[in-house]
Amino acid sequence: MGVADSVRARLPEQSVLKSLSDEELNGLFAFGVTRRLGRGDVLFERGDPGDSMMVVLTGTLKAAATTAQGREVVFDYIGPGGVVGEIALLDGESRTARVVAMEPAEVVVLQRRFLMPWLDRHRGAALRIIQVLCRKLRRTNALVEDHAGLAMGPKLARGLLRLAEEHGVRKDGRVSFNFPISQGDIGGYVSLSRENVNRQLREWTAAGYIELDHGKIAIVDHEALDAIADAEGVD
Repeated sequence: MGVADSVRARLPEQSVLKSLSDEELNGLFAFGVTRRLGRGDVLFERGDPGDSMMVVLTGTLKAAATTAQGREVVFDYIGPGGVVGEIALLDGESRTARVVAMEPAEVVVLQRRFLMPWLDRHRGAALRIIQVLCRKLRRTNALVEDHAGLAMGPKLARGLLRLAEEHGVRKDGRVSFNFPISQGDIGGYVSLSRENVNRQLREWTAAGYIELDHGKIAIVDHEALDAIADAEGVD
C-alpha cells in the first residue's frame, strides 16, 4: 500500500481531504514522507521556516504559543485527518505556533517545494485546503469571543463542549476526550488559570455534570454544560 492509499484508509469521514479524488490524493502524497512522534515530541517551533505542511494520521497535536509573561496559549488541537502548518506553507513565512504531540502520533510531511506547484495545477484541491483555513479562522474567532468578557463557567463549558465535539468519544451516555489533556492544557485553551479550571471542574463533578478519573474528563450531563455555556455571565 502506497502513502496515498494508507492516508485515505486512515482519514476520518469528516476530513476535508477525504473529498479528494484518487488522482488528486495520489498526486498530493506522491512526495509525502511519514514521520512518527512520541508523546511530548515537538513537530516544529514557532519561528521555524514554513517549508512544509503536515497531515495527521494518528494521535493528537497541540498548537500553542507562550506569552511574554510565560503563559501558554493553546490555539488548537489537531486530530486524525487534520492539517497543520498550512498557514506558513502558503505564505512562505515562519511558523506561527509551536506544535507538540499530546500522545504518540503519525503525520505525513508534504514539502512546500513539491506541494505549491501541485496546488497550482489542482485548483479544486487548493480550494479545499483554503476551506480548512476558513474553518480554523472561524474557530479562532469563536475562541476570541469566548475569552473577551465571559465568566469562568460559560468560558470553560464552551471550551469543553468544543473539544468534545471535535475530539469526543461517546460511550454509555458519556463523552470523553480521545487524547490525554491536563487541566493546564485546558486552561491554555480557554484562557483560564489551571487553579480556576481545577476549582470549576471539582464543582461540576460534585454536581454530577462531569466525571474525573485519574486526570481524565468525561462529560456526563451534556445538557447542563449546554445551559452553562449559553449563560450571559461576564467577568
